Amino acid sequence: MSTLRDLAEEHTRLRPVDIDHLHRIAGDWQLLSDLSFADLLLWVPVDGDGTFLCVAQVRPTTAPTAYLDDQVGRIVGGPEVAHLEVAHRQGRIWREGDPVWYGDVPARHEAIPVRLRTADGEAGEVVAVVGRDTNLSTARTPSQLELNYLTTADDLAQMIADGTFPPPRHPGETTSAPRVGDGLVRLDANGKVTYASPNAQSAYRRLGYASHLVGEDLAALHRRLAGDPLEGTDAANGILAALRGEAPPRREIDARGATMLTRALPLMPAACRSARWCWSATSPRYAAGTGP
Repeated sequence: MSTLRDLAEEHTRLRPVDIDHLHRIAGDWQLLSDLSFADLLLWVPVDGDGTFLCVAQVRPTTAPTAYLDDQVGRIVGGPEVAHLEVAHRQGRIWREGDPVWYGDVPARHEAIPVRLRTADGEAGEVVAVVGRDTNLSTARTPSQLELNYLTTADDLAQMIADGTFPPPRHPGETTSAPRVGDGLVRLDANGKVTYASPNAQSAYRRLGYASHLVGEDLAALHRRLAGDPLEGTDAANGILAALRGEAPPRREIDARGATMLTRALPLMPAACRSARWCWSATSPRYAAGTGP
């Protein structure tokens, strides 16, 4: 099967640095797919003929897929890519339009422009488009958890359009990370918890914190919970770094014979620079270090 790089090099004039950025997105977009309850397809414009080529695809683990067939390698044009063309040409997220049908599956189209920031930190040109396609066959009134997922997903989508997501990977860091379903916590600009998913509550309960997380200062909580004071300070500093807009490395916190893997992501879309961010997520492990 052709890889993202093979397809991009064969059909486009994207620079190596652009293709590297697309690889980073494809390596980190399961998070966005799961938060969106949607399939994500990475589309690149084919040289000069008004068509788009799908070079990568990811399906959500939180909802039914909109596509039974693999879309990678598919080239489409005409009315079918009108939403991609708008996002690519105008550099904005496209959310207009009626649902479309794939066989007997109704789906909602969205299109997110992909930018790579320049060396001086400015937003560069749009190099690709992420299609966010949601299967509507099971649509219902969203729960509080789903609303928080979708709000977080919209922040990350805007950051892709701004060129600020995904953050650079830390040396030695693998693509393995906590999953959305493991637990998600949102903080306000002061580091106070505004939402914690049920699985996040359960993960902190294993560390010895039985109260509800909403309203807690999460950095201070990590200092109190950690069995090792140095580890607690390190975990707290990671949270404070995220509140400053940085993307700290993933950390583990040990307490009461349990270990929790954590990842902090600043949620700072250009339209809202207050440091709303998600602590994504809380993957519980046990003293032996094995996964749940």
